[in-house]
Amino acid sequence: MPSLHPPCSGMPLAFIALLVIVELLSLIRRWRDSLVSTRLVAVCALAASVTLSFLSGYQASSSLGDLPLDTQSALSEHHAYGRLLIINAGAMLVFFLVACRAVYAKRTMWGLYYTTMILQIILTLLVGSMGGDLVFSHAVGVKQPHHSDATQ
Repeated sequence: MPSLHPPCSGMPLAFIALLVIVELLSLIRRWRDSLVSTRLVAVCALAASVTLSFLSGYQASSSLGDLPLDTQSALSEHHAYGRLLIINAGAMLVFFLVACRAVYAKRTMWGLYYTTMILQIILTLLVGSMGGDLVFSHAVGVKQPHHSDATQ
């Protein structure tokens, strides 16, 4: 079965970029009410893409076999930060939903939502750079091309 992780791993970054653009557009007072459903879709899509990327990463790493100790350590750290990323995405979704419906402490809920959104941006960039380091520095998931004598 082909690894689904390479195409899925870019989705959280795309959805966090979309969410930031939508949040910046919602600062314009006349657009705020019309962007509520777009914001909800962006937050839900971000949470779903983080989950899909996380699960596809486990699917991809299950077939790696024995790895050197430093590569195992880097992969474990990448998985740990991936778990933190998925927990934060869930918290961000919950804070967004509560902030949309809150009557009391509405500003506090929006503050918690924006705090988790900023943390989500930082974690997405960190986990993505760790994944890139695994590929480019440790050659995780990279296969050597097969050379035949006929092509030489």
